[in-house]
Amino acid sequence: MNRILISILCSAAAMTATADEKILFDFENYNIGDAIPMRDYFSEDGSTASKAEITADPTGKAGKVLHVKNASWNTLAELTLGNISADEISEYEMIAFDLYRPATETDHYRQFRCGIGDEYLHDVENEFLHQGDVAKWVGRTYRINPVSSTSDKFYIGFNSVDMEYYLDNIRIISMDSDYDMNNPEETLRYHADKCGIGIGCAVPSSWAGVNVNNDNDIKVKTTYKNFNIVVAENCMKPDATQGSQGNFNFKEGDDLVKMAERHGMEVRGHTLVWHSQIQPWISSNGYKNDKGNNGKGYNREELLQIMKDHITKTMTHYKGKVREWDVVNECLDDDQSIVRNNPTKYNMRKSVWYNVIGEDFLDSAFVYAHRADPDAILYINDYGADYKGDAKSEAYCNLVKRLLKSNIPVHGVGFQCHLGLGVDAGRFENNIKRYADLGVECSLTELDITTWDAGNQDQHIRQGEDYKALLNVALKYDHVRNFVVWGITDDKSWRSPDPLLFKSDCSPKYAFFALRNTLESWAKEHAAGIEDITVDMQPELAPYVDVYDISGRLVRQQLDRDEISNLDPGLYIIDHKKILIR
Repeated sequence: MNRILISILCSAAAMTATADEKILFDFENYNIGDAIPMRDYFSEDGSTASKAEITADPTGKAGKVLHVKNASWNTLAELTLGNISADEISEYEMIAFDLYRPATETDHYRQFRCGIGDEYLHDVENEFLHQGDVAKWVGRTYRINPVSSTSDKFYIGFNSVDMEYYLDNIRIISMDSDYDMNNPEETLRYHADKCGIGIGCAVPSSWAGVNVNNDNDIKVKTTYKNFNIVVAENCMKPDATQGSQGNFNFKEGDDLVKMAERHGMEVRGHTLVWHSQIQPWISSNGYKNDKGNNGKGYNREELLQIMKDHITKTMTHYKGKVREWDVVNECLDDDQSIVRNNPTKYNMRKSVWYNVIGEDFLDSAFVYAHRADPDAILYINDYGADYKGDAKSEAYCNLVKRLLKSNIPVHGVGFQCHLGLGVDAGRFENNIKRYADLGVECSLTELDITTWDAGNQDQHIRQGEDYKALLNVALKYDHVRNFVVWGITDDKSWRSPDPLLFKSDCSPKYAFFALRNTLESWAKEHAAGIEDITVDMQPELAPYVDVYDISGRLVRQQLDRDEISNLDPGLYIIDHKKILIR
C-alpha cells in the first residue's frame, strides 16, 4: 500500500507535537576528512596521540559520522556547541548516540564519558558497561549530570587506550515531554493516520472495574485517542467464546467492537484456532485428545466439524465488524532444527488439532474462515519467528510458502514480536521484506519489549529506541499493515518488567514519544505528496462512486458522492485514489 495519503475535506495541518529530544551533532555539516580535536583531560596541555575525523558511514549507508581512534587514556573528541548552552543541556535527562564498533573490537566493556568545558556531563566511577554488538550500529544512552560550565566545548568518547569507534546522531533526551491526549496532534493515532499505518493495542480483560463502554475512563480514553486498531487480549479466544459446546458468548467482544465503532477504529480478531486457551471440552491441555466420547476423544471428522462450527459461528457473528482474523495461532513447534539439514521443511506443533486431524487442519481452518467471511483478511500468527536466519523464522516462511502453493487463502503473516532489549531491526527487516514477493501482507501483531529492571529510566530509553527501530522498518514497506502493541499499561502486561508504552496511571513512557516522533517525522517527510480535495468542488465527476478498502475489497457500491464524508473513519480507495476519512 502506498503510504502517501489524500485527505478529504481536511487540510495538511502542520505537525506541532512536542519533541522530547534534540540533535546536538549529526556531522552532516562537516566535510569528509575534517579533523576533530581530541583532548586528554588529565594532561597539562590536553594533547594526545588519539585521532578523530569525519568519515563516511562504515556500513556503506549515506551520511557522515565521527571516526575515533584512541591512543591514550582519558581522551575525548572535542566538538563546538551551536545554539544551545550548557544550562539548556542540563535540563535534559539523557545523552544518547549511535555507536558503531568494528569487528576488531574484542573488549566490550568500556567506560563512557562526556562533558562540557572542564565538567563531566556523565562520569560514573568504574562504570564499565557492555557497549553492544560489533559490526553494526547500536543505540546507547546515558544519564546527564547537570553542569554549570559556560564553555561551548562539548567532549565525548570512551575511556580507553586502544578503542576504535564511530559516533553519529549525538542527542539529548527529555523524559518529561508534553502530552495532552485531548490534543490530537500529541497522540500516536493522529500521526499514524497521516502515515497510513495501523497503530494498535490489545485491550486486556484484566482491567478490573474498567468498562469499555465508558468513554471517559482514562484507560479506555487512552486506547481510542492513541490507537486506530484494537484487538481483544482474551475475550475473543476459543475458550472465552465457546465455553461449552454449542454455547457461544460474545458479550465482551461485542462491547469492544462497539467501542471501536464509536471511535472509528478497526478491529483485529484474535484468535480462532489455537492449542492454548482451547475450548475446555475439546482438550484438557491443548495436546491430549481426552475430551468427548466419554473421554475417548474425538475422531478426525468430529474435530474438523467442531473447528468448522466454531470458525463459522464466530466469523459470521462479527462479519463486517472485524476486519481481519488470526485464523490459526502458534501452529509451529519451537524446535525447528530440521531446517538446518532440510532448508525447505518445518515441524508442526503436536497439538490436538495436528494429532487428530493432521497438518491439513491448518488448510481447513483458512478455507472455513474464507467461506464464513470472504471479505475478511486472514492471518497466520506465531512467535519466535521474527529474525531472518533463526530456525523458526525459516520454518515459518517455508510453511507460508507451502500454504500459498496449495492455494490456501492466507492473506497475512503475523509476527508476535515478544522481544527484549537489544532488538535486531536489521534481521527483522530482512525477514519481513521477503514476504512482499509472496503477495501477502505482514503485521507486528503482539509487540512488547521487556527491560531488565523495573523503573530503570536508562533502559526505558533503550526500549524506546528499539520500538522506534521496528517502526522505521514497518513504515518502510508497503506490505506491512499494522504495528500492534500487546497491551497498554505495564502493570497489566503478561510480561515483565515494563514492556509497554504507558505506566500504570496511563502516563506515557519514552517509548510512546519515540513512536510518536517517528510517525510525525515520517509524515513530514512525505507531506509533499499529500493532496487536498473538496468533494463538492468536483462537479465534473460522476455522481456515484464505488468505495474500496485499502486492500481493494469492495465496501460500498454506487455510493452517492455527497455521502463520502459520512463513511466511517478510515482509509478508502475512491476514484483510484486513497482517501482518508476522519
